Amino acid sequence: MNDSTASNSRSAETFLSHVHVRVENGDGRMKLVQLPLQDEPVPMGVRDEVAAHYRLADGDYIPATTTLDYLVGAIAGCLAGTFGGRLAALGQSASDGALVTEATGELVVADGVIRVRSVDLRYELKIADGIDAAKVRRAHETHARFCPVAQSVKDSIEINTHLEIVTPKA
Repeated sequence: MNDSTASNSRSAETFLSHVHVRVENGDGRMKLVQLPLQDEPVPMGVRDEVAAHYRLADGDYIPATTTLDYLVGAIAGCLAGTFGGRLAALGQSASDGALVTEATGELVVADGVIRVRSVDLRYELKIADGIDAAKVRRAHETHARFCPVAQSVKDSIEINTHLEIVTPKA
């Protein structure tokens, strides 16, 4: 993206706020990340596949959820929440198991660095009586446009969503 494109694309942006986090490095490659509204820091580290890639010996790391895992979770969580909000506008609940989301992130190595290439989400929706399935499908087709996390990473991470609608048994 050239400078004029960057400034043009940002001309419609309005500043909202800053997000402040604090990171302390701990033992065994662990990072303790203090996030807004969390009483306790969130541990982030490396798991076995990541440790093997970076040639970390057993004992040099404490197996833990990676920052990449949290990124995949943030994408999936935000998209599921956005889709749930669009469903609520149609009168369809996403709570109590009505909407279940499974997500898989694909990690690749590029130039020696592990990154998230894609995230694939599968929604299973138990549609309520009287809800128009065509409207649900339209909400699904457009929800990523309204997801803050998906919009933040869309130029670097491929995101795919799939919807299975389950009708209630009579």
